[in-house]
Amino acid sequence: MKALHYSYRSRFATLPAFAFLRGAFLLAPLVALPLLGKQVFADEPVTAEQPTLDQKVLADLPFGITSFGAARVANRIFVYGGHIGNAHSYWDESQSNELMSLDLNAASKPWQVVATGKRLQGLAMVAHGTKLICIGGFQARNKKGEEHDLHSASDVDVYDTETATWTQLPSLPQGRSSHDAAIIGDTVYVVGGWTLSGNEETHWHQKALSMDLGAEHPQWTELPVQPFERRALAAVEHLGKLYVIGGMNSDGAPTRECEIYDPKSKTWSKGPEMDGQDGMAGFGASGWSMNGRLIVSNIHGDVQELAKDGATWLDRGKSNDARFFHRLLPLTDDSLVAIGGASMESGKFLTPEVITAK
Repeated sequence: MKALHYSYRSRFATLPAFAFLRGAFLLAPLVALPLLGKQVFADEPVTAEQPTLDQKVLADLPFGITSFGAARVANRIFVYGGHIGNAHSYWDESQSNELMSLDLNAASKPWQVVATGKRLQGLAMVAHGTKLICIGGFQARNKKGEEHDLHSASDVDVYDTETATWTQLPSLPQGRSSHDAAIIGDTVYVVGGWTLSGNEETHWHQKALSMDLGAEHPQWTELPVQPFERRALAAVEHLGKLYVIGGMNSDGAPTRECEIYDPKSKTWSKGPEMDGQDGMAGFGASGWSMNGRLIVSNIHGDVQELAKDGATWLDRGKSNDARFFHRLLPLTDDSLVAIGGASMESGKFLTPEVITAK
């Protein structure tokens, strides 16, 4: 059996432990996280390795972030926006407006701020060619100490990594945050999330959207009504289909459920639930499809792989840093990197963690 191997270097930002309240952002009861440490796969041990980009260590983030956008273009990883303040406290300057880049050819050197934009969190960001597509998110219009005044954005901002310029694509039909996005071919898909409008009632989205980025005049198109209403989920392109994994349902319950959208038949189908004893295993999880292998990591540090027949999830052991509201991105031909995110026990992570598939 193939196994995944993990690095064991980590550092935390000094922030309070996480707790999630009822409604918009926080959830109770809290669940106990498993002990961290070396774990064993089905029949092969986990080996403690340094991150591998020719054995170079990836630089720490300059500050801890959750609920941000991340993507890779060529040999650079980009991170944009996100929550940088204390847990469950939102104000304008608690949301980052920086687009940061890490050059993987000099991975131990500090992250660089390459541009600034809107202060956002709960956004999605995908790469298309040399461009970064930043979709939605929410803005806190209140100052620190004031009552929350949170509004989902409909903007779709594009950063060209070659010209270092911002442009815009057509806005979303409605503001959307706590969603995710993925690219299949030249088409970007946006799924899940809700619309926050200050004191007005929160609207949960029942339809995903798509846009052909190769069209002469790109426009958003609604997908068929989906069989779920969820936020804080993961959207992953895998073998030409859109996998929607985990999140929180509109009734406030976290879930391990998985749905699949087939762009060819334009239909939704049910996928297998992630493994786990509680719904929190899917809340704020992140995933990536690497060389035909769909891999997901979650709040408990579980790393799971979708079986080749697509019917079950396979246990691939534990990561060192049990994080959620992070991002998984491709690193080398056989490795992923987990960036940002947080633990409810220890706060936000600064150090990226490399997951190497063998």
